[in-house]
Amino acid sequence: MWVKGLKIHRATSWLITLFGLITILLGYAATRRWFPEYELFLFLHGVTGWIFPGLLLVHFILSIIYLKLNLRRIFKGLKSERISGTSTLRLIQRITKWVIIVFAILISLSGLTYYPWFVAIFGNFFDFTLHLDLDLVLSMFMIIHVGIGAKFYLTRRKVTHWGVDLSIIFLVFSLLMAAVAIDLPVGTGDPHVRIGSNVYYYIPAEVETARPDLFQNGSFSVFDVLLHLDSEGQIDLNYHFNTSMDTHVIDSVNGETNWWYYTYYSGGNIEDNVERIDHYPWKPGTMIGLYKKSASYIQNAFSTFKEEVDRLNNNFASVIIPTVYVSGLTFNETFYDITVSPHNLRNQTFQNDVITAMDVIMTLGDLGYITYQLTYHESFRGARYVHSYFVSTINTDEQEGRCGFLYDVSGSYIYLSADERILTSPESINFYWGCL
Repeated sequence: MWVKGLKIHRATSWLITLFGLITILLGYAATRRWFPEYELFLFLHGVTGWIFPGLLLVHFILSIIYLKLNLRRIFKGLKSERISGTSTLRLIQRITKWVIIVFAILISLSGLTYYPWFVAIFGNFFDFTLHLDLDLVLSMFMIIHVGIGAKFYLTRRKVTHWGVDLSIIFLVFSLLMAAVAIDLPVGTGDPHVRIGSNVYYYIPAEVETARPDLFQNGSFSVFDVLLHLDSEGQIDLNYHFNTSMDTHVIDSVNGETNWWYYTYYSGGNIEDNVERIDHYPWKPGTMIGLYKKSASYIQNAFSTFKEEVDRLNNNFASVIIPTVYVSGLTFNETFYDITVSPHNLRNQTFQNDVITAMDVIMTLGDLGYITYQLTYHESFRGARYVHSYFVSTINTDEQEGRCGFLYDVSGSYIYLSADERILTSPESINFYWGCL
């Protein structure tokens, strides 16, 4: 019975390791957008995320049943191991095992904040940042633990050649370096722009804005970076300003047409957007890239820009949003024809009277339609540089864990905080409860 229990115990331990590493990799694949089908990987991450702690529980129960494991025996074993001078590898294996168990429990519980029902019960007690911050440490301990386990397994099989030991050491070291490399925040390194397969570097302090009507001195947009590269002769940029769309239009770059852009901040990912390139603010850690898009896609974006300018002109330069949706866990409101007032919340970046999406919430508060609270974040989870305000409370609904208030403008959702998204005159804006 003991031999059978030991085999089952070892089998479940290997399954735990396998599903643990798969779960972590699926999480990175989803959040880093390694593949276009990131929602599929997020779903699979959720599935394996349930299997992983389930295997931990089975492993623990089997340990109690077959190995007669209890706290007294654990502490006694550790004590005797220390006194008797058991091999260093065996001691490290024991230590890594318990670190893996503790970290796996913390990561699993904090990961459950993905589900609103868990947040409703425990609130922010299991902070979701644990789910993001501890995964690298868990991965490294699992790699070390598996490496030592492989060494003992081969020893039992009478495979004891020094070349095998060296191969295990090399493999463990390589996997540790790979884990660290994968965990590095996207956007590290010198500021640069990727255009097709080419990379161009720039110094942010040398960039000036072509939209002084929007940006304060010292602040600038993504488009201004391209202008700077053109002025230095690094790229050949042809463009013009289209008054009917209130934006600069890229005609060609290095002789090629039909370019669109992506940009994201520290901790972000590549995403489609329909945002004016000379309205998108730059800040430290910004990643910028140009890529080819179909002419129809670009023209659809331009049509949206033109409709917004037409709406603004029809309203005599007042930003009047036809429909504003605001919903939370306990309420669902719709407001019509809201005239948005500037509040200059970010006048260190934007000129006074520039209206942002956050002004919509603040205007509704001024009108007495809602109550709200804003929270300023210098950093946020995997994002090292945020320096933005977020809506933390509307009416009685308060942000908890990874769930809170998101927003989209005319159906366009991007990872651009509401206080940094300049509004021209969109058809609608929607603040809603969601989880990231």
